[in-house]
Amino acid sequence: MTTFRDHRDVQTQMRGRKKDPIEQFIGSPQILLDNSLSQLRYMILIEGLSIPPGYDSCPYRQSVWTILNRVAAFPTKDYMSLVSQASASLDEDVLQKITNDTFRTLMHDKAFHSKVSEPALIRILSAIAVTSNNGSSGYVQGLNVLLAPIAYTCHKSEPQAFAILHHLITKQIPLYVTPNLDGVHTGLSLVDMVLQIIDPALSEFFDSKFLKAEIYAFPSVLTLSACTPPLSSVLKLWDFLFAYGPHMNILFIVAQLINNRSSLLASSQPMELLRKFPPLEESEIIKLSLSFVPELPKKLFDMIVRHGYDPKVPHELKKFLHEKKSRA
Repeated sequence: MTTFRDHRDVQTQMRGRKKDPIEQFIGSPQILLDNSLSQLRYMILIEGLSIPPGYDSCPYRQSVWTILNRVAAFPTKDYMSLVSQASASLDEDVLQKITNDTFRTLMHDKAFHSKVSEPALIRILSAIAVTSNNGSSGYVQGLNVLLAPIAYTCHKSEPQAFAILHHLITKQIPLYVTPNLDGVHTGLSLVDMVLQIIDPALSEFFDSKFLKAEIYAFPSVLTLSACTPPLSSVLKLWDFLFAYGPHMNILFIVAQLINNRSSLLASSQPMELLRKFPPLEESEIIKLSLSFVPELPKKLFDMIVRHGYDPKVPHELKKFLHEKKSRA
């Protein structure tokens, strides 16, 4: 019998505090894992994770993310072994790349830095680098921002932050962290394609300004929107991404554009507005993104789902675009 109560932090966090429905659910025995995961995903969609009185963030989010990703508790001794191995074996230029990024991670977010130290970020990213199979570099720029929501959520457990990030980049979006960031570039092409279908007028306006997603959406795709504040909204979006798949970030980005279409269409220089996306409005973004799904061809949505891990998608996307032009 599978039980969500296997996650120790759930047990300790529940004592002495009234539990909301999701917290009650993850703390109870579950007989059928797949059915339980489906129910948890639905509860996240309908109710969302709550913040109890006296807390500045959801105290059981680490447990929920661990469960959704099916990541086992990572032993501290194994994590420390990786950190020691990284200290002894990583090239100096790799360590320099990591430290060049970590010091500016969510630089202006006081809440983040009150819980996550730069040395912690360096240790986690060094452990990631030493386990990397992505060529000689061992580190890809932007991983620090992908780590940020996880490190904040798992600020009491560096090993678990490592485990969740490692799972994300090796199982869910491995093509995002190749030396050439292949999955990111495919994702950017998909943003253009989705925008063209969902809002042809805005897409044509962008084309008239020579604005492709490669120009304005690169950070948002690379970081699964973690580059756009506030962090509290990023965490709620990531609850949804871990529940339903990181591929939904492609639709999140288009939703952000639609949310601001009036300002964009009224601007003679829309790139000035796109240099820094407006603050995230997670509820509206999720609602809009879900409304896009029925509007997209099944073939296209299937490519969106697979683009982070399936190297065949770029070829399939070219074929899809060719067929679309032939039908026009």
